[in-house]
Amino acid sequence: MKAYELLVWTDDMVKKYWDYEAQFPKNFFTYSRSYEIIRQIKSHLPRNCTVLDYGCGPGNLIGPLLEAGFRVAGLDTSSSARQLVANRFGNDKDFLGSFNQSEINSSGLQFDAIIVAEVIEHLYDEQLDSLLTTLKTLSTPETRIIFTTPNEEKLEDSYIMCPVSGQLFHRWQHVRNWSQASVRSYLDFRNFTVITSLTTDFDASFITRGKKTPAAPVVALPAVQTEVPGTPGQKAATHGRHRPAGSCQHMTGAVLWGYFCHQRFLV
Repeated sequence: MKAYELLVWTDDMVKKYWDYEAQFPKNFFTYSRSYEIIRQIKSHLPRNCTVLDYGCGPGNLIGPLLEAGFRVAGLDTSSSARQLVANRFGNDKDFLGSFNQSEINSSGLQFDAIIVAEVIEHLYDEQLDSLLTTLKTLSTPETRIIFTTPNEEKLEDSYIMCPVSGQLFHRWQHVRNWSQASVRSYLDFRNFTVITSLTTDFDASFITRGKKTPAAPVVALPAVQTEVPGTPGQKAATHGRHRPAGSCQHMTGAVLWGYFCHQRFLV
């Protein structure tokens, strides 16, 4: 079999990709699972708190969060996604606005909770480190940060070839996979304390909900490099394969940022 190079995504390529995909909210992982995701993480959010949906896309989680009584803002790199979110929720008194990265950095806003759902699998090393720096800026010592990401995804299962460049890329622009161990090691090395993490199958819990079978509670996870943190010259995480839709387990976990001592605390 012919060997193909992997496409290396630039910021401009990523923006164009998600500007296009934002037109199709139903294609997003969060579309059919939004209420189940919020149901599982709601117990880890302070009551009536302010929430930032980091990487909000077309806003699939924002609606359920607003309905649950939270005050919500969205952040996304895609201008198309931000405009869609503003159009959908702009008249809701508890919607705090949709921002790009520079706008949120200069806003002075801080949040009681930050949800980073299905984001960290899209980021290279420098982007991950930048994300954590941003999260610290947007947090108070009591802020809860919740991550979700595919668990031990096999990336090559979702590779397709670009007929222009002849390079392979993941259908959903994933560039790395994660495990519970890699997430913990990545955060620990960066002075984050993981409160809890677990795996959950949002699809399975969605199906069994009608049978009154409680889904495993979801707590958010932090981003992690799959290689040993701190190793000079280490590159992006190992590549794995994506499990078929409907059977992919996801990780979640909760962390808190302790401003002054550079630790995370469990509330």
